[in-house]
Amino acid sequence: MSRSQKSLNSTRVVRLFNVNSLLRTLYREGGCSRTKLAKVTHMSPATVSRIISELVDQQIIIEKGTGKSSAGRKPTILQLNYEKIYIAGACISRDQVGLAIADLKGKILSKRYFQPYSLEPESLIKELVHELNLLVQETSINQEYILGLGLAISGIVDSEQKTLVRSVNLGWREVKIGEILEKELELPVLVENDANAAALAELWFGGATEVRNFLYIKTDTGVGSGIISERNLLTGPRGIAGEIGHLCFIPDGRKCRCGLHGCLETYLYAPDITRRYEEKTGKHLESIFHLKEKVQEGDSVANKIVDEAAEALSIAVLFAAGLLDLDLVVIGGAWGALGDDFLNLIREKTMDRWERSGIGRIVPVTGSRLGESSDLLGAVGLVIHRWLASPI
Repeated sequence: MSRSQKSLNSTRVVRLFNVNSLLRTLYREGGCSRTKLAKVTHMSPATVSRIISELVDQQIIIEKGTGKSSAGRKPTILQLNYEKIYIAGACISRDQVGLAIADLKGKILSKRYFQPYSLEPESLIKELVHELNLLVQETSINQEYILGLGLAISGIVDSEQKTLVRSVNLGWREVKIGEILEKELELPVLVENDANAAALAELWFGGATEVRNFLYIKTDTGVGSGIISERNLLTGPRGIAGEIGHLCFIPDGRKCRCGLHGCLETYLYAPDITRRYEEKTGKHLESIFHLKEKVQEGDSVANKIVDEAAEALSIAVLFAAGLLDLDLVVIGGAWGALGDDFLNLIREKTMDRWERSGIGRIVPVTGSRLGESSDLLGAVGLVIHRWLASPI
């Protein structure tokens, strides 16, 4: 068998339905016998044995002891070799590009960040490819065993066409970034909006692993959301589901940089928050994280900013929870990391609105616990969600 045929990321292996079915089953079950694999995947025992034999030869699947048997020979238990299958993740924002290599359990083995020399698509993509190749070399991982690259990027994304339709932050339009990266890296590439990717990170590795329906609200340098419905990502036919940053939640609210009044982003966008604080007080604010200290010191301007942010988020939570019938709302970014004092303020405001609405059901609100790795883990989650978790 040629190198291209044996490669885990080749069409012959990864993209064959039968191989995908076996990998997905082993990923979900943790361990299976050949007989159970044939039963679950509805393949013939001969087909299962042939594929398993090839994957064992490549050490992608390993034999791990024996199982119970009602009669006769005990079955051999097969497992994925987590030391032989990896996922590459990348996230692109205006200020930096993040790269990571992770295993199938979402453990990041190595990562690096760099500030792009230029935001021009051709230049940035070339730099990304170079940096990712260096990262793969540094980790001494055979690229044949990288299942694919997940890319989380700021903007509206057509994930099926692997195209960034539009990004205000990057200044890009109609960039076929997935197609370009696949040619350069010789890897399958999946592309998704960064908020959607972060929602998948919560689904696979964060605080929503047991939740079927939830909303992830991304805050910080931009505001958006990712919707998980029945444990699937809901993006809409044009990829704009969850684009809530410039929806006007507060009538007669503050004027946003987009020209509208009352946008959610007006109350959460980090650069605007720090600028507003400095204009009102004449003092420098290092980041949103320092608002907590200012509030504790009795700073009235900081207190008002925090209260307005909680007010805006509580309205967004109420609207989304009522519209989508959610089980949970996760606040990501710096606002989600401010701690229980801020989250409790959102909960109190939301609870009051829930009671007055007459719906009678309160949706829990929590902060993300994934920290600065949420986008990278989301990029990793893209690959896991597509290749290993789809229904057989």
